[in-house]
Amino acid sequence: MRIPWYIYTPLCLIVTLLTLYFFTKDKDLVSPPSQEVIDESINQWREDNPSIRNTKLSDIPPEPAKPEPTIEPTLKPEPQTPVEPEPEPEPIVEISSISPALDFLVQENFTSAQLIALGEHLQSKGELQLARIAYERVIDCASDASEEDRTLAATAISKLISETLLWNPDPSLRKKFTINIQINKAYLSYAKTLIPKLEEAVFDASDGTLNPSIKLTSTDAPLSSLNIGDEDSAVRFTIKNQTVISLKIHAALYNAIRNKNNESQKLTSIPPLPEHISPQQAVQTFITRLAWVNAAN
Repeated sequence: MRIPWYIYTPLCLIVTLLTLYFFTKDKDLVSPPSQEVIDESINQWREDNPSIRNTKLSDIPPEPAKPEPTIEPTLKPEPQTPVEPEPEPEPIVEISSISPALDFLVQENFTSAQLIALGEHLQSKGELQLARIAYERVIDCASDASEEDRTLAATAISKLISETLLWNPDPSLRKKFTINIQINKAYLSYAKTLIPKLEEAVFDASDGTLNPSIKLTSTDAPLSSLNIGDEDSAVRFTIKNQTVISLKIHAALYNAIRNKNNESQKLTSIPPLPEHISPQQAVQTFITRLAWVNAAN
């Protein structure tokens, strides 16, 4: 026989409520337990847990006291020297990989820093002829070039000379270049021995663009002289002993090339004869190949 829900549901509630009443009617569930009851409960718990019977609740070590913060004496910061910003590097000029003429970059109006940076950049790419021309423009074209800039460029050119091919290997395309030298007759015989080396030096310095010819004559005048081609203006110099003849002739040649370029050219110029190197070295590195061609014209 099935018991209807309206009988078993109230019956379950009545049994539950009566059980709670009889078990809690004599219990105080509101007041907190007394200290004796707590101690008794703790002792009973220790008896039931013999492995930690000697443990005291008060054995928990207190937290260490936090040290009081110490006040550090404030020190005045030392005055700092202002750091000057480093100058921004000159932008590298990009050019197309071409085979230019010797007057390449003349009309670009680049600064010496830009030309030096361009020369170094081209060297790193293996464009040695272009790099050599960029360094030459530092010497004969950059209006802001200092003595240090030209020295740096000349040093780079002296290294590139042996690493670049002859600019003009065709003898039929070389310009005739006549140098007239009048020397005091006391030193004429010794000066003749210098002529082949001087012609070779001019050929090498012009990188094969010139076919030099030197005419040497004697004079009774105390001053010797050197001029180019049919030029009336001559560079005069004195000779006191034969050991200085080579130096004097190379210095006169340098000044003659410089004068010719500076008089006839508006875009290029040659600096004064440098004093930190010999005249022979100056002829090789401080006179650019374009300056030799200009002098021959």
